Amino acid sequence: MAALAGRAYSLASGGVSASRPSAALRAAATRATLLLTLLLGLVVVSPPTRAAEEPQASPLTVRLARLTPATIPRKGAITLVGSVRNDSEETWSAINVHPFLSRSPITSRDELAAAAATDPDTEVGTRITQVGLFATIGDLAPGQSARFRISLPVAALRLSQPGVYWIGVHALGQNADGRDGLADGRARTFIPLVPAGQPTSAVALVVPLREQVRRDPDGRLEDTADWSATLSSTGRLRRIVDFLESAGAQAYSAMVDPAVLEAAESVAANNPPISFGKEKEQTPSPTPTQTSRSLDRLDEPDRANATAWLGDVKALAAGRGLLGLAYGDPDTAGLARYRPAMLRRAERLSADTFERLELGAVPTVAPPDGWLDDDALSAVAPGSLVLVSDHGAPRTRTQWRTSADQDLVFADAQTSSGGPGPTPRLDALALRQRIVADAALRAGEPGSGPLVVQLPATWDPGPGWEGARFFETLGALPWLSLTGVLHPELGTPTFDAALGYPKAEQRREVGPTNIGVAADLIRTATVLGQLLETENSVEHSLTGDALAAVSYHARDDREAARLDVLSLDGRMQNRLGDVAVTGTDFVRLSGSTGTVAVTLVNRLEQPITVGISASTDSPAVRIDGTKAFTMAPGERAVRRLRVHASSIGVHEVTLTPITGKGAELGTPLTFSLRTSQVGTLIWYVFGAAGLLLVVMIGRRIRRGVRQHRWRGAE
Repeated sequence: MAALAGRAYSLASGGVSASRPSAALRAAATRATLLLTLLLGLVVVSPPTRAAEEPQASPLTVRLARLTPATIPRKGAITLVGSVRNDSEETWSAINVHPFLSRSPITSRDELAAAAATDPDTEVGTRITQVGLFATIGDLAPGQSARFRISLPVAALRLSQPGVYWIGVHALGQNADGRDGLADGRARTFIPLVPAGQPTSAVALVVPLREQVRRDPDGRLEDTADWSATLSSTGRLRRIVDFLESAGAQAYSAMVDPAVLEAAESVAANNPPISFGKEKEQTPSPTPTQTSRSLDRLDEPDRANATAWLGDVKALAAGRGLLGLAYGDPDTAGLARYRPAMLRRAERLSADTFERLELGAVPTVAPPDGWLDDDALSAVAPGSLVLVSDHGAPRTRTQWRTSADQDLVFADAQTSSGGPGPTPRLDALALRQRIVADAALRAGEPGSGPLVVQLPATWDPGPGWEGARFFETLGALPWLSLTGVLHPELGTPTFDAALGYPKAEQRREVGPTNIGVAADLIRTATVLGQLLETENSVEHSLTGDALAAVSYHARDDREAARLDVLSLDGRMQNRLGDVAVTGTDFVRLSGSTGTVAVTLVNRLEQPITVGISASTDSPAVRIDGTKAFTMAPGERAVRRLRVHASSIGVHEVTLTPITGKGAELGTPLTFSLRTSQVGTLIWYVFGAAGLLLVVMIGRRIRRGVRQHRWRGAE
């Protein structure tokens, strides 16, 4: 503003010589300066227009479906295949698709990361306009699309310096306003020029099979419509498995939450509720459960898709194993901070699930955001793989050992972020080219271990993933080697630095409230498992459902996850309430000992093993409980409990059903017990009277004997 004001001053005194200006001229210049300053102030303080706040998206959307080869060849041509779609509300005509290429290469990984983060509208290369080297696709009405194919002879590019180059296409068309030289749509990615004798670069790709799993109060899977979609031929989880199948014998690491596998089992089995036993299944409630999510009907194709998906996952794991997350993808840092025992339970539940499914899995901790508290390592089982992100601080070594005897692997945050916009950063082609570019630059840098690329928890290869020929293309590069995430080395050093854990991440942890709710349901699951005599998976299922409240997924909506688990625990507690002790409200005990008759009721539809535990409000009263015994479904059993009292008064007694291991459950009976010594006193009276009677009889007999002798003497 000062510069503009100065310019205004000079304009106001424009015809004056270099000598001192007159007072009138100085006053005029001052007024002009003040006026311009005022106008500029209005401009500065005025709110920006909507166009400045929200730049409009390009009317034409360009997608690159294929780029071959993945590197700039020594001879031949580079082929770009893709499509252009008109996403505006007007017709675009005379559309040409021009390739572009940068003239100077990117030569370091830091430069590559900065390039990937540039604004999609930034001009990063020279547009090629030579006839024969661009595609003409004509007119596109709103919503219409067309494909293009461009072949760029390498000889025409005249590139010789090794490094990573920008490559992409610009779509230029004409609308009602005419034609200009600006791109109306664009797509871009990276392509390296690899020198002869390029050192081999190892890449470890970690592909997650993660999804939030929620259950309703009956234990049925929620969001069945979404599960049906993701397991269908065009769904995300189905695409990932198909993507991995395309690898053939090439190495990768699939990372699986076993809760996802059991969710697919629920879909395949038509989403049944929790089973309380095989002898007599629990009858489904006739009233639909009110939940926050949909419970849509599953059709035969849905069940078939789920069955096929599970079979394919097992086939993928057969020859290479899996990286097995703890059950439900628990918040490792949060549980390590507040309830380490629950983390160990999730690890055991995961191992049990993989064993039941006959899948080999390496116990793995891999926070979706890559952050893990240093203190959490001590809560993770020894021998586990801990996979974290380097978060913008690349390390020369990717694999270490921890002091707690775990394998610690750092995933590369830069490569894992994918390619540059406006192309979706993690679609198969963009990801492939980012990996190739980073691996090419990394090959010349010092380091140890493979470049580890961990894909996001919600990664989707995209509908056009097959066109990228991901594994086929990577396998054709002689200097790039795909490997597993664990790359055993002799003498792997112990990690003695800090992982780093921001306060913001700690604030996102699930917290004690959710952990407490999960602990309550786990206790309920344990009691039900001890109670039921039938073969069942109640304890396994409910424990897994409880862990949903402490999952990484729960961080985004703690309350919803907590309410799901609370509802399920409430429903199971109602089931336990069907085991009850019944009797009278008042019992009178006439002596120091006696018996109390009560009825134990099993209203469940399964046989149970149950006993009775007694407690009183006074140590002067003791009641013997009963050992656990088996009850049939619907059975009522009378039990007589022995009572011992050493004082007189009214006492409160509670009789509670218990499992064979002593865990309390169900509906207890509380009654008042009056104790007295009346019975003992009566026996004392009876005893004294009897003794008196014996004495009197004895005296009478002796008197009779004397009288008899006296008469005989006469």
